[in-house]
Amino acid sequence: MSEAEDLTSSWRAELAETVEQSHTEAESCPPGSLWVPPGPFVMGSVSSHAGRDEGPVHVVHLSGFCLDEREARREDGTLLEGIGRDEASEHCRSRGGRLPTEAEWEKAARGGCERGTDPQRCDPYDLMPYPWGADAPSCEKANHQSTKEGRPQLCEGSARTESSSTGNGPYGHSDLSGNLWEWTADVYHPKTYGDGDSRTNPRGPSTGDVYVLRGGGWNTFSTNMRAANRFTSNLEGSAIGVRCAYGELDGTYDQVAPLVWVMLRGQVASEGPIQGPALMVTVFDAEDADPQTGQLAPGRSPVSEVKLTPSGEQTQSFELRVPAGEYLLMAALDGGAPVKENGRFTASSGMGGFGRVDGVVKAESDVSNLEIRLQRPPSGGPLPQGPR
Repeated sequence: MSEAEDLTSSWRAELAETVEQSHTEAESCPPGSLWVPPGPFVMGSVSSHAGRDEGPVHVVHLSGFCLDEREARREDGTLLEGIGRDEASEHCRSRGGRLPTEAEWEKAARGGCERGTDPQRCDPYDLMPYPWGADAPSCEKANHQSTKEGRPQLCEGSARTESSSTGNGPYGHSDLSGNLWEWTADVYHPKTYGDGDSRTNPRGPSTGDVYVLRGGGWNTFSTNMRAANRFTSNLEGSAIGVRCAYGELDGTYDQVAPLVWVMLRGQVASEGPIQGPALMVTVFDAEDADPQTGQLAPGRSPVSEVKLTPSGEQTQSFELRVPAGEYLLMAALDGGAPVKENGRFTASSGMGGFGRVDGVVKAESDVSNLEIRLQRPPSGGPLPQGPR
């Protein structure tokens, strides 16, 4: 799937809230950060590309804040890739900042209602699918795993320290799509957006230990480049970095019922030894599958994922933690280092073998004895729809 996200179906007339003219002057931001003005923006998506946790679309009112122009670098100029949340929070505190809320991050990536065709109110043009606008993702705009020409191809094969301005967001921030996933302050919950009513300075749920990641990484698909796409820290194998926000954090926590977590346990089986750089076992919400075919809709973000070191045996055990629900469960064996073809790197995920649990896994409590059988993809043929 390479076409741009169409947000026509996400617009509703009741989203056309009036933009009150703010008399707040742009604050002086810390060096390396840019101002995001106060006011409303339209958050979420219910398009054919969107996951079940991205709706309903609603208006969010935010105070102004500053946000780092780029993802955090070390003193030697290299990126802080693979950073944990505690380390990310401490990095921002040391700079006099904090992690951005999920809503702040999406406004920086999408833009506020003052930027649409009618600066006096929210309008359909304010539902920009990507930081750069409405055009489909390209390697020039975002460092990611392109699905434009069938088999996924990595744009650069790693995170980059310098980026093209063609992919900048509406307020000038770079790499809000692609390169590295980015930590936010919010605890993850699939129902955070409630009934679609307006929210003011939302901070996510008040309790939980799984957090929201935003923005997509250099090794994730084109559909993960969307401004509304949500990812979580309950996943492994993804490139994660951080950019900091600055300004007082006010607002209230979203009132949602706590998630009930359960364990999925089983084994991956193969006709030959399970060998390679990594074995990924990934869980998707069953609602993200086509009800007619049972196939996963392209580009959906997983609910949980674990990265295992291949055992070298014909079977390997796994366990994953997920909220109670109904799921599709898949595994992909990395086939080795990406191969450069026509100036791009062909992704190796799944090239060593791919498989899934038959049918939907119903997990209201812990589930054991699940089995995934790996099968090699046809040589030169398309990969099955699977992780990332």
